[in-house]
Amino acid sequence: MQAKIEKVNPKKPSKQVLKHAARLIRKGAVIVCPTDTGYALAANALDTKAIVKVFNLKGRAYSNPIHVAVSSLEMAERYARISPEAERLAHSFLPGALTLVLPKKEVVPSLLVAGYDTVGIRIPDHKVMLDLAAMTELPITATSANVSGQPTPYSVPEVINLLGGAMEQVALILDQGPILSRGLSTIVDLTVSPPQLLRQGLVSWLEIRQVLQALQDSASEQE
Repeated sequence: MQAKIEKVNPKKPSKQVLKHAARLIRKGAVIVCPTDTGYALAANALDTKAIVKVFNLKGRAYSNPIHVAVSSLEMAERYARISPEAERLAHSFLPGALTLVLPKKEVVPSLLVAGYDTVGIRIPDHKVMLDLAAMTELPITATSANVSGQPTPYSVPEVINLLGGAMEQVALILDQGPILSRGLSTIVDLTVSPPQLLRQGLVSWLEIRQVLQALQDSASEQE
């Protein structure tokens, strides 16, 4: 059975459609949702049964952590320990294509993060995902709507083609049409010193290093 497809305006999504999507997420369903870096599988990142569905949909190894989307830095503080570096980077680049790997809090299921003590946090520059996180008051999985190892999908036909028969496990598709921005989020590990670049994406490592250096210089001046 094909998942229902609802059209969404990425700038002004229907509240009725979002409320329906939020209800499904709260009930443990997986939906396909547009973000600023492609279409994603969105589910309740605190619900282990929903997390299993996401891993199964993607054929993803449980040793490969899944990152989450939240609506704000304040919301991120419920699930991760926010350092001064994380706060400065968030104010500089978020919402945007940047994932911050931070020490996780106990509420985050070990299954989601492959048993690590860290969690990747995103605040996407996309109103649909931000509104869903705010409406559900939950962190939402933000992993590409594809089979692991396959290209990131930037349109719903690509999602359907990539996931094939696994689409039967998707409860709803939010379709904004093609996503024009082609690129991934930059991933930075802030649990190590100095911070490490794990993946180069749309936010440049040079810009990130400049922000971190400015913070370090400011701290040195105050000593």
